[in-house]
Amino acid sequence: MSELKAFVKSFTPYQKWYLGIVLAITVIFVIFFPDYMLEDTSNTLLVVASIVCVLSNPICELMISKQSKLNFVVDILFVEISELIVCFYNGWYVTAIIICVFWIPVSALSYWRWSKHRDEEKEELTVVKTLTPKQDILAIAAIFAFAFVAGSLIRMIPDAADSYVDALSSGFGIANGVLLLARYREQWYAWIITLIMDATLYIRGGAYIMLVTVAAMMVNTCYGYWKWYRYNKEHANAQ
Repeated sequence: MSELKAFVKSFTPYQKWYLGIVLAITVIFVIFFPDYMLEDTSNTLLVVASIVCVLSNPICELMISKQSKLNFVVDILFVEISELIVCFYNGWYVTAIIICVFWIPVSALSYWRWSKHRDEEKEELTVVKTLTPKQDILAIAAIFAFAFVAGSLIRMIPDAADSYVDALSSGFGIANGVLLLARYREQWYAWIITLIMDATLYIRGGAYIMLVTVAAMMVNTCYGYWKWYRYNKEHANAQ
């Protein structure tokens, strides 16, 4: 209980305002603009999954910026399950497959690995690192290769939608997951591009409420990158 209280107190005024604004915007959408949430609001499960996804994604993202391993618990229990429902409904099968075979297992493994690399001064923080330029180039090449192959295969499925955009989003998402697992700062770059790709999919699929979470996470991604960058500068020898 004392650890939970300490964790709640660790949130800064900015972080509390950030979550409050996301919650307020979501409530406004649900109550006053339900027709703008989704093109089809008759599916109760889809509506609930979309709302859960909108609320849990920014929370998870904020906890990553805080270098907290608890972000992976939120990710598995709330983000991935709700996104699976949204993806299957809209025919985004690449993303759905990646969630099942990659994100859920990697999030569980990441929780364990982050637990082994606590900051010496602040135990609630996890030590983070940065890539070399050569590693950056190799990562980008691998992402585009994956997107081409996966997109070509998935487009053969009759109901598949936006196969190459879906695959590119998944490719950068996978890079984000691997870099996050390994505690590299560049995961924020991959996540920015993933958000842009996801926004494209949501607009094309009519899942407009999901743009709330994209906008919220884009703001926090900039905040998170700044925090990790500052940490790297202050802990140049951290591994």
